Amino acid sequence: MAQTHIELPFTVANERGDSVQLVVGVDERATERIDTALGEWEVPPFPPPSSNFYAVLLVYDSVDTEWKHTYRDFRPLPLDSTFMVEYRLRAQRGEGRQLIFRWAVPLPSEIDSAVLTDRLALWLRFDSNGQAVVENEFVSEFDLRLRVWYRRGPVGIRNGVPQLAVADWVRLYTLDGRLCWEGERLPEHLRLAPGLYVMLQRFRQQWVRRLWWQP
Repeated sequence: MAQTHIELPFTVANERGDSVQLVVGVDERATERIDTALGEWEVPPFPPPSSNFYAVLLVYDSVDTEWKHTYRDFRPLPLDSTFMVEYRLRAQRGEGRQLIFRWAVPLPSEIDSAVLTDRLALWLRFDSNGQAVVENEFVSEFDLRLRVWYRRGPVGIRNGVPQLAVADWVRLYTLDGRLCWEGERLPEHLRLAPGLYVMLQRFRQQWVRRLWWQP
């Protein structure tokens, strides 16, 4: 039987050419520890001098009760059809002035969106540009969070190929719960303020919730 595995690879780099590839995702075989069967392995927890480029993911080991460093972080797969997973990322730009994040576009079909944040002022969305740049001459080391929204929506079959079902009704809410639009199908140009919204889609009387970004 096929096992559910979703991953989002991305590269952290600086403008001097230093780079590291990191991978986050979910897998039904994953645990809350380092899973060597999924390609995870622990790297030394001691960062190099601040003049060196460095980027790792931090995984909290629930058995050893400590943070461990790795380049790949797969989390257990929840039962919900839509869910968010937050990954922790630590990086330092070394002798460069920028931290550059690159990812493939489009994102995997099972991923609604991904946002990189420092939980203060930084908010970078993994969008169709495939790249985002962080530049702050006063900060050399960054403690970041990558929030990834996943979905496992209803699937139909067309010509033997799995297809996402088409919703028969859609509602959009602000994050504080205010209904701001509803109808059978989202128009191509929707007059809403840019930002993040909660979308409810109805598939044959079953409602599915997801996050939706208005550019």
